Amino acid sequence: MAEARGRTDGWTLAMRWIARMLALIAAGLLVWFVAEAGARVFPELAWRDPQGIPLLIVVVAAIGGMLAAWRWELAGGLATVAGAAAIVGLVVWGSGVDMVYGALWFASPLLVAGVLYLGCCARTGTATVSDPEAR
Repeated sequence: MAEARGRTDGWTLAMRWIARMLALIAAGLLVWFVAEAGARVFPELAWRDPQGIPLLIVVVAAIGGMLAAWRWELAGGLATVAGAAAIVGLVVWGSGVDMVYGALWFASPLLVAGVLYLGCCARTGTATVSDPEAR
């Protein structure tokens, strides 16, 4: 049983690395946004507006989950999927149902990466890639 848990195949490695590339792209875009527009945008954010500070916190948490999934795939994948769902919920709450497709479009890379990380866990039967047999 222990041997079967640690095996990975080509599909698992492909899913893992696609999710990791999405994580790097999303983190890079967030860093670029903070560096480029953060000083202008952050003072204008409000707690009362669902698309203000709450949305920023959820986006940072979802991207943090994507990066944490490099080490803990199950926990990071769950955090990323939950963050993507919360992003869609906050955008729809703040702008109305008209924006559901835009919110899904915005959150789709996060959702895809989270599902890929969870798929890696399901295929290998492990919650982390720290054990040497899972690499």
